[in-house]
Amino acid sequence: MHNSSVPGSVRPRGHGVAVGAADPTPLQLFDRACRRLLGQGPKFTEFTDTVVAKIRAEVPYYADPVLAPPDVRQTVSTGIRHGLEAGVDPSRIVDVERYTRELGIRRAEQGRPLDEVLHAFRVAGSEVWSGIINVVEGDGLGDTRQLVRVAELVWKSNDRDAVLVADAYRQAVEGVASRHGERVRLVLAALLETRNEPGFARSAAAILDLPLDGRYAVAVVGATPPYGRAPRTAPEVPGIRILRHTCGPRDVLVAHLGDRPLDVLASGLDAGPGFRIGISPVVQGLGSLARAHDMAGLALRTCRADGEIARLDSRLPDGLLISRPDLSAELAHGVLRPLYDLEPADRDTLFDTIGIWIENGGSAVQAARRMFCHRNTVLNRLRRLEQITGLALTRPRDLVQLTLALDAHRLLGPAAALGTAHEADGTAE
Repeated sequence: MHNSSVPGSVRPRGHGVAVGAADPTPLQLFDRACRRLLGQGPKFTEFTDTVVAKIRAEVPYYADPVLAPPDVRQTVSTGIRHGLEAGVDPSRIVDVERYTRELGIRRAEQGRPLDEVLHAFRVAGSEVWSGIINVVEGDGLGDTRQLVRVAELVWKSNDRDAVLVADAYRQAVEGVASRHGERVRLVLAALLETRNEPGFARSAAAILDLPLDGRYAVAVVGATPPYGRAPRTAPEVPGIRILRHTCGPRDVLVAHLGDRPLDVLASGLDAGPGFRIGISPVVQGLGSLARAHDMAGLALRTCRADGEIARLDSRLPDGLLISRPDLSAELAHGVLRPLYDLEPADRDTLFDTIGIWIENGGSAVQAARRMFCHRNTVLNRLRRLEQITGLALTRPRDLVQLTLALDAHRLLGPAAALGTAHEADGTAE
């Protein structure tokens, strides 16, 4: 059982005995020994201390002042008394059974290891049995060899009590885990939605067992139906603790990075077929998780294909455009709308040329190599683009405007340039 109770170890069930026979039977001798131990007063206290000392000597967990339950002695005393009383009066067995169940539940709620609890229980039972033998021998109650015939009944009772403790413990653990899991879910949900509440963040740190001011990042995993199926457990990344929260069709991963760089998290996540992942920049403290959640969501929205893992810190311009799709659509429409008056093949050629030219750092030579054409062909296409849009690629502001418009077109699609993005999103007034 536990370092405290010894109920089953001291009573065979179903026998009441009268005291006073000249040659006591084994059960009568057992009865007398139980009564003697119960009636010792100060010696009962001393006997309890002996049992506690034995537990601490044989079960290192209970010898540790930090790990050991604070109620060890009281629980031992109560358990011994219940067990001895049941040895005298079998109707008191119900007290023992109630006690063992309560003990299992209490130790589960305290988070004590079941193996240590049962070890202490059996040590206590053995020590109480030794106490019964000692009192029979020391007080001259009879021949201790007679107790051999009772021992089997006593130890069977003790084993049954241990089973009761273990069953109650396991049932309680399931309940505690369920309640704790629900509590963690609610706390995570609140952290991902709540800003600037230091008091709540401190409480959340204690509940989640996370540092209040640690380094965190949030990843949002999007599944693409019907192929994507959200994982049921948090991924494992060495050196990083990850808590998983299900938010509608998405999974939100809260990662405590410790001293690990964000690269470790990004490389440890897997966006397989049917999945896309957006990762926030590093934020400081649990109170910043809501902001990180928003940024991870933006990063996810920059993904164009399944299997992508998007870090917002490497896609900040895209994140800026995605955060205000209405303004981004206006920009794309204002800059690129004239291109849609061209033939589709002609328009696509200009889009490809300017895109490749930008990717190659504004080098017409490199762009020509990529497109298998002459450098002058690239330059002619770029001049034509300037004429159509009214922007000069040699002017930095114009180049920034054109680049952002092209990114908005890539992210939002042709509807942005055509001025129909709002209608497609249902936001037209």
